[in-house]
Amino acid sequence: MDWPSHTPPPIEITLLARLTLIGDLDNEKVNKQYHTHLDAYLEKGFPIYLLWPALLAAIEDARPLAVKTLLSRGMEISRMFVIQAINTKSKEVFQVLIDSGWDINEPVDTFYPPVLAELRHFVEDPDMVQWFLDRGADPDVGCYLDLTPLSFAARLASIPTFKMLLRCCWTLAHHAVEREKDAIVVLDMLAARGAPMDEPQYSNHLQSYNHEFFKGLGTPLQLAVELGKRDVVKYLLQKHHADPSIKDSKGQTPVDRARFMMFDDLVKLLEEAMVPSTDLGRAAGAAVSRL
Repeated sequence: MDWPSHTPPPIEITLLARLTLIGDLDNEKVNKQYHTHLDAYLEKGFPIYLLWPALLAAIEDARPLAVKTLLSRGMEISRMFVIQAINTKSKEVFQVLIDSGWDINEPVDTFYPPVLAELRHFVEDPDMVQWFLDRGADPDVGCYLDLTPLSFAARLASIPTFKMLLRCCWTLAHHAVEREKDAIVVLDMLAARGAPMDEPQYSNHLQSYNHEFFKGLGTPLQLAVELGKRDVVKYLLQKHHADPSIKDSKGQTPVDRARFMMFDDLVKLLEEAMVPSTDLGRAAGAAVSRL
């Protein structure tokens, strides 16, 4: 049964939520009151799912025993609770979720990969990242789009954390180009493991390509040009002989993009790199040496 809209919700919901501010169920007093209020609520015939504020509070307050109790009574793990657990960053709470049937590799949302991708919360805590890996978190599991925890790691993670996640090669160069620092370090690590440096984004993932093609999906070189990252442009041309003539999904080349962005120095650099030569690498190298 639900309560009538013109009456307040059962007081037990508020009482349960407030108790986890005091402590967890290993506190004898809290334990006794918690079960008293929980039993009283259920005896009134109200559905268990309406206790979501109490479960949310237990996760926010990092009370794993209270979380376990509510889940054992039939509460279901929804996206809201997972998001709160990410913000709380409690291994004990995450362990209860896992033990209660939560799939650690389930995408957080349709367009957002599993919880391991939340590196903005864990980037300074490699121990937490390792904790997830030890429990089966897969850094290469994506969502509807070809976005994985490794995609976010290539863009955001510290070098030690990225090394931890980098088990084999995936097409991550575009994400690495977007890093605020150490982009070339990460690109080198990817290249050393065979990651392609000259493929248009999502070229091997049709679903992602069809969803994102209107943005002008190009090569890492084109993205570096668009972001004005001259050191990365030089690196891609000189070390990986990136092809400036490859068109993106809107039919534009890196040169076209540089002109649109009014990066005259990059236009000149890219045009010189496109000069026909029996040794394209030598031509590109000569051009970038003048940047």
